[in-house]
Amino acid sequence: MIYCDSKATLFKATNKTYNGKKRHLSLKHQSLRGLLKQGVVIIDYVESKNNLADPLTKGLARDMIAKTSKRMGLRFV
Repeated sequence: MIYCDSKATLFKATNKTYNGKKRHLSLKHQSLRGLLKQGVVIIDYVESKNNLADPLTKGLARDMIAKTSKRMGLRFV
């Protein structure tokens, strides 16, 4: 299960056509589409406010860091 908070990325991953603008991603795109088709990988949309990985990927307000830390089982000081 892959959780994604970007609707554009989710659309690109599930879209059957590839526009070729990012050539280095072509092979990865084909591989991911194959895994999706086989059911090995599932991509699900999650809103940013519910995404536990947000503090690991971008700067957030202190209250959001506290909230996600608690949900991850970490102690926020």
